[in-house]
Amino acid sequence: MNRLGSVVCLLLLALVLAGARGGVAMAAGRAAAAMPGPVLTVRRFAVVVGANDGGSDRVVLRYAASDAAAVGSVLERFGGVAASDMVSLVDPSPAQLFEAIEQVSQRIRAARRGGQHVQLVFYYSGHSDEEGLLLAGERLRYRELRERVQAVPADVRIAVLDSCASGAFTRQKGGTKRAPFLVSPAAEVKGHAFLTSSSVDEAAQESDRVGGSFFTHYFTTGLRGAADVDGDRLITLSEAYQFAFEETLARTEATRGGAQHAAYDIQLAGSGDLVMTDLRETSARLELAQDVGGRISVRSVSSRGPGQLAAELYKPVGGAPVILALEPGRYQITVDDGTALWRAELTVADGGRAVLEPAALARVQPESTVRRGDEPGAAPTGADDEYQEIPFDIGLWPSLSINGQDRSGKKIRNRIGVSGVWGRAARVDGVSGSFGVSVVDEHLEGAQLSLVGNVAGEAEGLQLAGVFDHATQIRGVQAAMVNHAKEVVPGAQLGVVNTAGFVRGAQLGIVNVGREVRGAQVGFFNFSRSADAAVGLLSITREGGVHPEISSGDTADIQVGLRFPARRTYSMLAVEVEPSRTNGGWAAGLGFGGRFWLPKKLFFDLDLVVLASFRGFDGVRSPAALGKLRLTFGWQAFERLALFGGPTLDALVELDTVDVLPRPGFYQASMLDYTSLTDRFRVRVWPGFVAGLRF
Repeated sequence: MNRLGSVVCLLLLALVLAGARGGVAMAAGRAAAAMPGPVLTVRRFAVVVGANDGGSDRVVLRYAASDAAAVGSVLERFGGVAASDMVSLVDPSPAQLFEAIEQVSQRIRAARRGGQHVQLVFYYSGHSDEEGLLLAGERLRYRELRERVQAVPADVRIAVLDSCASGAFTRQKGGTKRAPFLVSPAAEVKGHAFLTSSSVDEAAQESDRVGGSFFTHYFTTGLRGAADVDGDRLITLSEAYQFAFEETLARTEATRGGAQHAAYDIQLAGSGDLVMTDLRETSARLELAQDVGGRISVRSVSSRGPGQLAAELYKPVGGAPVILALEPGRYQITVDDGTALWRAELTVADGGRAVLEPAALARVQPESTVRRGDEPGAAPTGADDEYQEIPFDIGLWPSLSINGQDRSGKKIRNRIGVSGVWGRAARVDGVSGSFGVSVVDEHLEGAQLSLVGNVAGEAEGLQLAGVFDHATQIRGVQAAMVNHAKEVVPGAQLGVVNTAGFVRGAQLGIVNVGREVRGAQVGFFNFSRSADAAVGLLSITREGGVHPEISSGDTADIQVGLRFPARRTYSMLAVEVEPSRTNGGWAAGLGFGGRFWLPKKLFFDLDLVVLASFRGFDGVRSPAALGKLRLTFGWQAFERLALFGGPTLDALVELDTVDVLPRPGFYQASMLDYTSLTDRFRVRVWPGFVAGLRF
């Protein structure tokens, strides 16, 4: 999605959610007073889930649980959710999550019987893929989750998913008395609003600097007041989403994970805005004055120094003041105006307001650091202090090379490197070649060319070797007998044996092994946890499993097979037996095809099966080649039971042109049989059918 498309989508979202506000913003109480009839109040429930553990084959996240805690804190302090109406879960199983949703559903039924207008907020941060959430190795499919959320008897259901490929979900006692939350015509809104942090084919990213995921960080910053476009101190869903969308996209466009586009599915009926947080009576506020502008970060300060990043936003100089609702405490505010860094510390008292004026800011010098999230190949901040630039290196091995004569103690950065046995550098922006092994510890941008092998940290470009290639991350092509990478994002592996963790692209070889393949595996043997497409003699995905089937058709009474599905394709092994005495025999072979889903659990498959067909059972004679192009329609009645059937186009190729034997099967209507005969082989083509069950 380009910038123009993003803006159009956001404008449409704002129109959907902001119909009745008109030209003048009104505080909720005044809006209610102007409306005839009784005032409705809202009771809001929340289920917040943080799941760092996505299973043994997934990297353990650092901030999913803290993201959930941050969202829960904002909802409780400013979003009208009482502590007793919030359920917080850390690393739950699917069963535990469903149990929590059911418990909240029961409480919502009771609240509605009491005449209250009820809203549900569901938030999830953790691992996921295109199929569903990943909870400690178990998959909770989006369809099932969406059905459970939709079944909650609330007037409004808001779901926010901050996880990889989550866009697929959108296709799915005591205290002080306060004014009621959402005393406005918005209480009449009904329906659902589903927001996701990334599109269906994108990764959701977390950052050490922000101490959480980008999307949740900016979503909560917006709910604290940074998204308040009209200054009424009521943060609507459209305002919070638009702020999070723009800030997340801006901060991820230059990261190695790639640009991240939030997505949504909104189906709301009614008038007014759907208010998420009410900041009119917040206890502690930080105001960024009109003349303060730039990229602004607000970080809490403790006795140990700067702590958690509380908010981050861009504010133009001269723009309207921005008021952030914060917890009472001391904060360090840093302003990057594009030319210099400025910093101040302010205390935000309970019940008070602190104002950041330009006069309070003092200029500070930027630190020499290695930035997280730079574009691959970009020079780090402070590169002149960290690296020694040696444009050309030549030698036998590291100690006997130009690089090895450097005594600065800094890391070596080359443009061109040539070695006889072993070459090594921290960074190469160009070409590194060796008659033995080339090693680039940190980053390669260009090419590694070696007779034996290449090793690199992050590689952009080409790794070409006679024996092996290894990279922590490759953006480009690995070509060797054996290729290995933890991540291929995006690119391809070309070799005899290819192994990788995450693949966005293709693996082409005799044996391909991947953990998660967003692309294709093409080879004789393909193995993965999950894959979009796998083409080969034997292609097995742990996610797809093995599905036996039994069927009958025109070429044999008994047909059995084993199907090995990927997300969009499948391979299969097939055996046919026709017990008839006159034209009986058996056949065995393999097939490949793809599945296309239709509404209401319906589907159709298109595949090609090729078998070696043997006539009779009294010995192995010269086989004929039997090909079957099948178009089958089916119904997935249960997860492990499908009914299917449809037409086929069969072709039999026989080398024996002397004896004219009946073609396989009981269905022998010759008028539909086309035969072509040459001196060396006979080809017969006819229409057929197949019907059966798959488990």
